[in-house]
Amino acid sequence: MFIQNIRKSSYLLFFFISTFFINPVFSQDKTEVVNLIWQGIGGKQSWDEARYFMFSCKTNIHQLVPGEHSYIWDRVSGNCRFEGTDSTQGKVLALFNAKSREGKIFVNDQAVTDQDSAKVLLEAIVNAFYSDSFWLFPSKNLTDPSQLVLRDQELIGSTRYYVVEIQLRNKHYGEYSSKLFIDTNTGRVYQWQALSDDGNIMYNFLTSSFKDVGGGLMLATALMEEKTGITLNYPIVSALINVEEDKFIKP
Repeated sequence: MFIQNIRKSSYLLFFFISTFFINPVFSQDKTEVVNLIWQGIGGKQSWDEARYFMFSCKTNIHQLVPGEHSYIWDRVSGNCRFEGTDSTQGKVLALFNAKSREGKIFVNDQAVTDQDSAKVLLEAIVNAFYSDSFWLFPSKNLTDPSQLVLRDQELIGSTRYYVVEIQLRNKHYGEYSSKLFIDTNTGRVYQWQALSDDGNIMYNFLTSSFKDVGGGLMLATALMEEKTGITLNYPIVSALINVEEDKFIKP
């Protein structure tokens, strides 16, 4: 009995030591993982100090504003300038505020005066902005810890990833969730899943083409969904030091 107890104690000690030293990744808490993501992006300070962004997006996910389009965005005030084309290849310019969702629409250098037409096109552009900026800037969703849930790690191939679920609530879009798969060494987002209300995977984007967009911010500028063929490419992404206010006022 004494020998059996010694053996049992030895087994327990061996299990504890092997778990502690071989699998330290399991001991990570949410704060540590979120800090690692910030590290992979380039640091929270870099994001906090970046107010203005200019970026373009080329995707096949938007119907009313297809093809490549561009934004100049003041993330503090919410003011935004959109330039692109509509479904008839007309030149579209929108000056709007992403927070209030209000703005003006110009097609082929003429103001759209029909309220119904302007409302439909403006809503499509604001929704496109929220989608395009959501996938480009994971940092937008890291500032509120209450929205983040640390899930069990997952093994993809031979590589283990941290998994963080983002649970968002928006009065315009309702509640929706997505999952970030984080490289445990670099903190970069390897894979990003959008989930339906019942938890099924709607989109499973793989990220690539990480670039320093200014101020040390490192962002994935290409995302691809292999099953559906949906792509999000950001040919131009730049953090700007300053932007003239006229860009948000004058067409």
